[in-house]
Amino acid sequence: MNMYKTLFSLLTIIGTALSTLGQSGQTAIFYEITGRRLTKPSYILGTFHAICPTDMLPIEKLTPFLDKTDQMFLELDMDDPAVMTSMARGLAMPAGKTLKDLYTDEEYSRIDALLRSSVGIPVDMVKTIRPSMLAVMVATSTKTLGCTPKAVDTVVMEAAVARKKPILGIETVEAQMAVLNSQPIEKQAKELLKMATDPTRSITEIKSIMAVYKAQDAEGIFKVTTTQMAEEKAFQTVLLDNRNKEWIPKLESAMAAMPTFFAVGAGHLGGKAGVVNLLRQKGYKLKPIRL
Repeated sequence: MNMYKTLFSLLTIIGTALSTLGQSGQTAIFYEITGRRLTKPSYILGTFHAICPTDMLPIEKLTPFLDKTDQMFLELDMDDPAVMTSMARGLAMPAGKTLKDLYTDEEYSRIDALLRSSVGIPVDMVKTIRPSMLAVMVATSTKTLGCTPKAVDTVVMEAAVARKKPILGIETVEAQMAVLNSQPIEKQAKELLKMATDPTRSITEIKSIMAVYKAQDAEGIFKVTTTQMAEEKAFQTVLLDNRNKEWIPKLESAMAAMPTFFAVGAGHLGGKAGVVNLLRQKGYKLKPIRL
């Protein structure tokens, strides 16, 4: 996986790992947005950044909706080389630190074994990269998933580019960096060590979320992952709730200007503070669409 894109996948995967029921009682990861004086519908898709091709959403069922819109918004404008360059700055550990500063020799050896077995690289080669980034590299590796993963958001973006749709970002790289950095580096190190100590558990958790995503079950994602992330309530607030609230005015502005196709991490859709519920509170109608 491209190293720069790995940073974006961190936000998407963790977000999905924390993710409502539709107005009709159905659950979905794709919604039509109407109401509030919108003259044409917009759409929002919950994405997953690393998923096996056999579990990929039927993109051909999404393209008719994409054709009805005039622009696409992702969390970040992944079509902009400047954004990709800025993302690279988020890979590094804080000011001169390395992984050796965070672990004992025995723990460092366990991290090395994890990276060698899953990613095929020694820890010394990536010792200046944040632990959270390394956790994503492990979680999305071919060996971990048993396949060469694809990104839903990337596939959808490529379809939009092929149709010459403008690609825009809801937020800036700096905003996402602030979210990532809100989790102390020591906490990140602890989570990576847990993965190294019990890699089977981590693999089981990520695959269970993938299965629920394949079922297009946002409520299921919410239930499964809030259990998995029970100790991360504060980080969930920063990662999801606060960002969701900040996004709503931007989504409204985009939809008012022209029909828009939004693609964001599936975790942002669900829950009382999720984008779907927040838009409904604003008076929009969100109809779940099964693909």
